[in-house]
Amino acid sequence: MVVSHSWDEVLLRINQIISPQVIEPGSQPSLLTGWLKDDRFQLIVRQRRINSFVPVAGGTIAPTSNGCVIFLRYRLMPFTRLYLLLWSVIALISGGFLAVYSSNILVGLGTLAIIGVIHAVAWANFRIHMKPLHDIIFKVLG
Repeated sequence: MVVSHSWDEVLLRINQIISPQVIEPGSQPSLLTGWLKDDRFQLIVRQRRINSFVPVAGGTIAPTSNGCVIFLRYRLMPFTRLYLLLWSVIALISGGFLAVYSSNILVGLGTLAIIGVIHAVAWANFRIHMKPLHDIIFKVLG
């Protein structure tokens, strides 16, 4: 993302949307939470309910002569990625063991299909929740 704002202006805008604010009656609380250190930042949309599959926007800011270049990367939360990996490995081992034990390859293929469905649902949920985060970032920095 290329913006025409100066380095200081970009840092100020990011800091304003993530800093904890005193919530007065009738005021709007910050929509994002995260951190800002030097030229790196991480942003997450505040949730009313716990949702492990919300995206995390991490990025770096590089100043240029006419503004800044902001490199964004959307990822799943680290524990969510670990959770998906761990249970995929456990399901593969269990499905492979059951396929060998029962001498039926369909059990192994069924396990692969179930893992595929779980990952497809997780990534679809990620993409659905990525749009609001993306829109907020572009509105604030654009």
